[in-house]
Amino acid sequence: MSTQETTPPATRAQTRGRGTAVWVVLVVSGLLLLLSTFAIWINRVALNTSVFTDTSTSLLDNPEIRSAVANRAVDELFANVDVQAEIESQLPEDYQGLSGAATAGLRQASYQIVDRALEQPVFQDLFKVALRESHTTLVQVLEGGGDRVSTEGGEVTLDLRAIIVEAADRIGIGDQVVDRIPADAGRIVILRSDELDTAQSAVELLKTLAWVLPILTLIAFGFAVWLARDRRRAVRGVGVVLVVVGLVGLAAARITRNYLVNELVARRDDREAANNAWDILTELMRGSFRLMVVVGLLFLLAAWLAGPGRRALATRGWLAPGLANRAWAYVALAVVGLVLLLTTEVADFARLVVVAVLLALGATWIELTRRQTALEFPDAEASTFFSDTWSRMSSWWDEQRAASAARGASQSVPPPPPATDVSGRLASLAELHASGALSDDEFAAAKARVLAGE
Repeated sequence: MSTQETTPPATRAQTRGRGTAVWVVLVVSGLLLLLSTFAIWINRVALNTSVFTDTSTSLLDNPEIRSAVANRAVDELFANVDVQAEIESQLPEDYQGLSGAATAGLRQASYQIVDRALEQPVFQDLFKVALRESHTTLVQVLEGGGDRVSTEGGEVTLDLRAIIVEAADRIGIGDQVVDRIPADAGRIVILRSDELDTAQSAVELLKTLAWVLPILTLIAFGFAVWLARDRRRAVRGVGVVLVVVGLVGLAAARITRNYLVNELVARRDDREAANNAWDILTELMRGSFRLMVVVGLLFLLAAWLAGPGRRALATRGWLAPGLANRAWAYVALAVVGLVLLLTTEVADFARLVVVAVLLALGATWIELTRRQTALEFPDAEASTFFSDTWSRMSSWWDEQRAASAARGASQSVPPPPPATDVSGRLASLAELHASGALSDDEFAAAKARVLAGE
């Protein structure tokens, strides 16, 4: 009689209901994880002046973005200063009619000159200072600590005038036009006073969500594992959710980029630069989603390894000697933690919390797997782990070398000569002799040669 037949209907319904509840909690956990990732990214990048400045400065390393900045600087210069009039005033009277052509040629050359100049530290430092000043003011105002835009008509701006002045110097007209460049040339309005209340409320909400959502996410995942009757399936469910959220987050970042670029960038030539800028500014967020996929796959691997399958049991048998002495396992875990910390671009508190949670999960997996393998393989010794691993690797390597040598030997030996059909040749000679084509003496001589193997 099957287990299903012996299980009361009420118990089966309760089990199905509990399994459904576990997946509902896992789905809610995934949504919280997705939202918390966006909130943490905004708090770590958009509201952190140092991170935002360092990330944005690297924009000039991208050729498309650098070209767009150069074009903007040159266009602002020629839009705010009558360069043709300046050139005409410097030319002799007989050549003043060429000022228009000279201005057009200078403008075309200026794009390349400024583009190359933006690769140099002088321009990059000016860009970095402008970003830092504007971002510091913006964050101060958004957090309610400043009064520079609190009055009606106030604005937070990104001032690129210094870059325009430096561009004028690079193309050789700085001394003539520096006094004529308006104070607001190259100024980009980031926030107006009539938008202040909404922006401050949004920032306050995001800063709260940046620490509330991760806590709720951890609680939700923990509750799902606790609620499940089968812990291994719950771990597998967590892995599936992590992989799905990671992939959905990467797709959402790409879709958001395409929408914003198409809606906000009017010129088609500037869209490639805008795409690259989005990719650079969102690298931390997309890196988090990629890490989720990797961690999710590790959860799936852990769930498989704890299962009853034949391959899983064999793998546990191979790991049992290494887990017999937990020191080696924790050394490997510590190395993974150091790699995660040293390879991160922003080692802030949020990153430390993520690494700490991952290390705690790794330690839990080590202890649970160690307990399981100790029951299944009580005679496993730590000293045999490395020798067994080395023996397996050596055996595999010897097999590969033997197979390679066998293939080489088979290719070096010449093929045997084709077998001779003696009976067929004798039959042919007999037919020739019967038809009179061969005389008795010729037939006898040819037959003797065939039998001799010639």
